[in-house]
Amino acid sequence: MVDLDFLTTVPIFANLKPAQLEPLTPRLHQRHFHRGEVIFNQGDSADLLYIIVAGTVRISIASEDGREKDIALLQPGECFGEMALLDGSDRSATATAMEASDTLTLLRQDFFEFIGQHPEVIADTTSLLTRRLRHVNQMVGDMAFFNAPTRIAKHLLELAATYAGVAYWQHPVEIPFGHDDLARLVGTSRETISRVLNSYRRLGILTISHRRITIVDREALEQVASP
Repeated sequence: MVDLDFLTTVPIFANLKPAQLEPLTPRLHQRHFHRGEVIFNQGDSADLLYIIVAGTVRISIASEDGREKDIALLQPGECFGEMALLDGSDRSATATAMEASDTLTLLRQDFFEFIGQHPEVIADTTSLLTRRLRHVNQMVGDMAFFNAPTRIAKHLLELAATYAGVAYWQHPVEIPFGHDDLARLVGTSRETISRVLNSYRRLGILTISHRRITIVDREALEQVASP
């Protein structure tokens, strides 16, 4: 049973009422993915939109020599796969479940039939794509103009806000990321991540354990992240 109130939290459906979304529910299908499971690969054909119900999904791109760069980490209530769905092209990135994740899927044909009845979804989808483009532009600018320690600090602050939710900074924030995960997100080597995190640890900004980074001094991290 699809929760209609949950669907209203999805950005592309935010301006619709539960009653307007009800006809969509029979067309939504549940899919579960295990931690580390690839949902789709860059270059795959595209016929599904995904909505995250539980878990975290990593969106990444790869170079021809196999190097990976994460461009987004998506949480429950967010959708992905809409870009290729709209223009009929192949997947422009790879989506991977970072933890056990539950999704709802919607076929391309069903999506277009629905937006034909509710054209306001087109504007909300365009707005979502614009925000994501701005985010990618910001990442490109950071890589061009900021050094690795600054970029790492900026990403840690963003991750802390994501994982803490409404409890942001009310207590130390634990980020379930290993060094390799952070390296792909920041766009640097694992060795650089280790060196910078150890320096932040010595300064008392954070603590490190197996696949866990805990931020304990927000103000100091914000100072490091300031250009």
